[in-house]
Amino acid sequence: MNSSPIGKILTLVLAGLALIAGIMFVKVRTVHGNEAGVLETWSGGVDPKPLPPKTYVFFPGFTNSVYTYDMGMMVYVMNDKNDPEEVAEGRKSDAYVVQSADQQDMHISLRVQWRRKLVTLPALHQVARDQVEERILRPLVLNIVKNQATTRTALDAYSGPGLVKLQGDILTALQTNAELNQYLTIEAFVIEHIGLDPKYTGQIVDRQVAVQERLKNIEQTKAAEAAADKAKAVAQADYEQVIVAARRDKEKGILEAERAAQQQVLAAEASAKQVGFQATAEKNRNVLIATGEKEAALNRAQAIEAIGKAEADALKLRLGAYAAQGAEGYVRIQVAQSMATAFQNIKGYLPEKMTVNTLAENYEKGVSLLVGTAGVNPATAATTQ
Repeated sequence: MNSSPIGKILTLVLAGLALIAGIMFVKVRTVHGNEAGVLETWSGGVDPKPLPPKTYVFFPGFTNSVYTYDMGMMVYVMNDKNDPEEVAEGRKSDAYVVQSADQQDMHISLRVQWRRKLVTLPALHQVARDQVEERILRPLVLNIVKNQATTRTALDAYSGPGLVKLQGDILTALQTNAELNQYLTIEAFVIEHIGLDPKYTGQIVDRQVAVQERLKNIEQTKAAEAAADKAKAVAQADYEQVIVAARRDKEKGILEAERAAQQQVLAAEASAKQVGFQATAEKNRNVLIATGEKEAALNRAQAIEAIGKAEADALKLRLGAYAAQGAEGYVRIQVAQSMATAFQNIKGYLPEKMTVNTLAENYEKGVSLLVGTAGVNPATAATTQ
């Protein structure tokens, strides 16, 4: 190596030339994660394919240029705010003024959220580069907002459902616009505020107060009607409870009366059956008693008959003994004794025309009838036999 001062100077010059040549011929560009790039070359112009996030090295570098764009959510505003902290593009102190259908100036403060489309990024680069808001977004937003707002009265657009509908209609028109959809995606649209003349605003406020008062009265009326309906319902419920209780008591009384009547009927039937059973039993008892008495009477009659027959047979035998041959004297003695016994209790006097002989004669006839020899002298009858 040449260590002379001239050699060192020459080496430094060559290194500087090499560095300059490297800077001129080699280019390094990085596309970050939230970005996409567009490549322009001296020979080919704008490359129709976007560059995704990556670090790129170009040689020769001086013939290639890379433009990067934020692909995240972007915010475009038009309002009357002067907020230094608001992160947005657009005109922050320039609310859009349009006239309503009833000739009222409306100062509309608005906000649009949008993002670039990756597929058409090279074409957007050629049309607007980094001035998308002023060249593409703003003109279309103003046109669409004017077309939607001027067809409504200030009262319809100022607040409430009318404001919500106006905001929704503008968002739909932005999202369906062919020119916007070629390059951008509209994510959201918001009307932050609509400013009106203070006098007109006062009328709107008064009208809203009147509406609120009317709604309040309506609600109070509904509340009173609801309270009345509730009281009526409570009274009706009490009435129905009383009716139900009365019906229940009535039906209960009827059931109890029917049950008592049925019990009486059953008791009467049971009593009648018991009487019938008792009568039947008494009848059977009387029949058995009568049958027993009859049988006893028959038995007594048969016994009496047997006893009578026996006594009669005995008497016949005894009288027959009296009538036997050789016993005439004995018979007479017995007859005499019998007559004496019969006449011994006769005291006083005899009835008229009644003599002892008559008594003896009649007594003798009675004895003859008993032994079957009436009119025959017992002694003679015994001899004849």
